[in-house]
Amino acid sequence: MEKTEKRSEQGLGYVGIGQTAATMLGTAFWLILALIIHPIAYGHLAWLVSIATLAASFCVLGLGTTIATYYPKEENKRLLSTCVFLIFMSGAVGGIVTAGILNLWVESVLAGLTGSLVLAMSIFTIAFYSQLGRRDYRKYMWTWVGVRTASLVLPLTFYFIWGSVATLLGGLAAAYFIFGAWVLKHVITGLDFGEITRKTGFSIRAWGSNLGGSSLSFLDKILIGALFPMGVLAVYQFAFKLFLLLAIVPNTLFFYLLPEKSGGNEAKKIERAGILLAIGLAFLSFFLAPFITSHVFPGFVEGVDAIRIMSLAIIPMTLTRTKSSELFSRERADIVLGSNLLGLGIGITGIVVTSIQGIGLIGLAASMLASQIGLLGGLFLFPRLLNFGLSGKIGVSFTGVVVAWALITTSLSVVSPQITVEEGRVKGTYLAMDTIVTIQVLATDEEMGREAIREALYEIDRIEKLMSATDPESQIYRLNNSETKWVELSPEVIHVLKRAKEYGDWTDGHFDVTVKPLVDFLMVEVKRRGAMPAPDELEEILELINYRNLIIDEDNNRARLMKEGMAVTLGGIAKGYAIDRACEVLKGKGIENALVDIGGDLRAIGSKSWTIGIIDPRIEGKLLGVIQLENSAIATSGDYKRYHLLGAERIHHIINPKTGEPARDSISVTVVAEDCLSADALSTGVFVAGPEKGKTLLDAFRIGGLIVDPDEKIRTSDYWDYDFE
Repeated sequence: MEKTEKRSEQGLGYVGIGQTAATMLGTAFWLILALIIHPIAYGHLAWLVSIATLAASFCVLGLGTTIATYYPKEENKRLLSTCVFLIFMSGAVGGIVTAGILNLWVESVLAGLTGSLVLAMSIFTIAFYSQLGRRDYRKYMWTWVGVRTASLVLPLTFYFIWGSVATLLGGLAAAYFIFGAWVLKHVITGLDFGEITRKTGFSIRAWGSNLGGSSLSFLDKILIGALFPMGVLAVYQFAFKLFLLLAIVPNTLFFYLLPEKSGGNEAKKIERAGILLAIGLAFLSFFLAPFITSHVFPGFVEGVDAIRIMSLAIIPMTLTRTKSSELFSRERADIVLGSNLLGLGIGITGIVVTSIQGIGLIGLAASMLASQIGLLGGLFLFPRLLNFGLSGKIGVSFTGVVVAWALITTSLSVVSPQITVEEGRVKGTYLAMDTIVTIQVLATDEEMGREAIREALYEIDRIEKLMSATDPESQIYRLNNSETKWVELSPEVIHVLKRAKEYGDWTDGHFDVTVKPLVDFLMVEVKRRGAMPAPDELEEILELINYRNLIIDEDNNRARLMKEGMAVTLGGIAKGYAIDRACEVLKGKGIENALVDIGGDLRAIGSKSWTIGIIDPRIEGKLLGVIQLENSAIATSGDYKRYHLLGAERIHHIINPKTGEPARDSISVTVVAEDCLSADALSTGVFVAGPEKGKTLLDAFRIGGLIVDPDEKIRTSDYWDYDFE
């Protein structure tokens, strides 16, 4: 008995060390990359690795869990051999398919290496699951230590030698091949597809469960990146990384308990100890998060509350991983699958609701905690419901319908207008121009308010389709792909292009709508090399950046670009114009008081005074102050909306058209003007020009503006009429 307990404790120790090494070294790899490669390349690489990871989860077919569940009971070598063979074939096909699909969006080398990574990860997954199935915990530990060490050393070595993001992918694929390929030797034992056929039901349910678990780890980042500014995603990712460090406990328990329970061992003492440890770590993290963050990671201090909330998720996660190991050992993968889907549905719903309601990081962290609680609830609720026979199955089915309904309705809330009424105020929400659009109107006639909002939202959608630089059906896209030929345009597009050129003149070229080739070039080169192009490399592209070379023939409603390779983007002015047009539609529908908001750029019409907060550009959730906006527009440009950190340097999306680099002289500019087109264009131009030139420009226009410089000092124009602390 003592020998068995000692061997059990040793096995748990090996699994714990393996999981700790995997987490710590994996985190180190991404932290080092964040310091040495450009954020655009960092995000691009993370996107490709995420795709490879999800594709590999798909290619494993649930057979890893099948091995860890059945091999301890049966010790069937032909089962292991057949699983290895099937995963190798599936990984090869999956890698080819992934590479083929990605080749439509990325260069062929990156697509091919991502496909190779899919195969390598698939083989590695069955390799470590085979060690769990044979309860060879010591080899399991060294496999994880080895692969994570190689995944740290090889990619970085390749990158410093050849200087390309592709080499990072190649290094990762090589590491997984080195520490996973040995499992292919089991194929020589012989194949027995009958064994797999008899376990197909379990494997499919395990497959779905594993995919659901992977989705819980990846879909939240994808959704947050689509619905929130990059600054929010950066802080969320930081909080999630700290959560993963705590997740060593539940992951260790799962990977140890699954084969042990499948082999007939209870390990109750270890379960209780693990749960108590998780509770202790959760509360310790909750109380220490403010101190640690402020002293060690001051750049992420705005994420303290999110870290505290997410740290509590370790408690339900530990319980779910423990319960999942028990259910898998009893071949109840269906329960785990249903519970994962329930947790996923709750998480997605929470993220979308957080986006619509503007709750921010706290809402996102709470959504993540709620998804873990939902998963835990499903694991304990579903088995009890199924004990009631037909009525229990109806209850489980009803839960599935509710989750599906929540997913569908929250998804529709993003892609279709959502209109609500509350105390005489009608509010519409819609996703357009890559952000959230909100329109609020005061209307005694509820139906009139609804109709006016619908028409205004459709107007915004029409303008986006007209002026998008990426939609092949848009007029701006046609202009950008016309070489130097004249292109007939609508009077509306001609008007906006003319106004854009005027603001180019008035801001001395700091606002320039022909900046698109520069942005495109930076994206391509940064993704390829992971570093900003050298100044001399930018010179050729900078020759294409000059709004004066955009020729407008207003009499004939046409325009052309004087140099081949030039292109226009109306990203700094189209939102403002769309807001102005939406306001005109509302007025035409009889609305006297309304507020239109597209991603933080707003315009109020009527006599009502609206309270508007001006965001602190460095502290999430804090305001510099509030103003009362009445019958005017306000727009803000800032380096905190879409940015990444390269070491201590903040890389953001507002490019100086004169230098080809992110503008550095301001961190936030807010402009109040009569119309939103002017406020939108001026906030961008002033941001690039900097505080001194920007104030002079605003004073010349007799326009109110607030400028925050890199030292966080506030400067206002002479016409800023708002007092706040």
